[in-house]
Amino acid sequence: MGYFFIKERDIDGDTITIKGKEFRHIKDVLRAKRNDPLTLITGDGTEYHTVITRAGANSLSARIIKRTRKGNEVGIFVSIGIAPPKGKRMEWFVEKATELGVSEIVPVITKRSVVSPGDARIDRWRRVAIAAVKQSERSVLPIIQQVQPYEEFLKTSRAYPLRFIAHKKQREGIIEETLEKKKPTRVLALVGPEGGFEEGEVEEAKVQGFIPVTLGPTKLRTETAGVVVLVRILAAA
Repeated sequence: MGYFFIKERDIDGDTITIKGKEFRHIKDVLRAKRNDPLTLITGDGTEYHTVITRAGANSLSARIIKRTRKGNEVGIFVSIGIAPPKGKRMEWFVEKATELGVSEIVPVITKRSVVSPGDARIDRWRRVAIAAVKQSERSVLPIIQQVQPYEEFLKTSRAYPLRFIAHKKQREGIIEETLEKKKPTRVLALVGPEGGFEEGEVEEAKVQGFIPVTLGPTKLRTETAGVVVLVRILAAA
């Protein structure tokens, strides 16, 4: 019947209460009824295998049969810092990166950024991530951080032992070579806006320990570059 997203506060012992959008989908679209099974997730990696015990006018109650941890999550924490592109292209990136296994997405404002999203846009991206988690049957919801100015992002990046910055003026293969040597558990990659990073920004990142890497011979859109660097990290890790 698919995956459904709940919050920790909806769990009371072995009983889970399902309300809002998920309730309406289960009841009105799927026509679920008493004793039907449901798999529920909170986004922390736990799956709750339940059966419906009560179907009310505004909520469902389900009893937990067992709790499991799914084994399809990637074994490395990958964070992607990205200068948000225009329109719905950032939503596309959030969706695809979530399906692939990203752990964290950080919107970053650079000198050439054309979008500075507000809280409503961030909330929208988080909803997109929830939908992608359910669609791909992941059990871990990636973190969608608040927007960070470039300088602030560089400071917080120190928590990651390995950091890449996408920059076209580098040779191919550095991502794979570096991951083969270091075998990190946490990796951060930074992708710039359509106009690219200013040279001074690249130099600042290098001072903070970022390794410049190329993503290939062609010029990629920001959201495409974000997916490419994520896939290469996951494939080489």
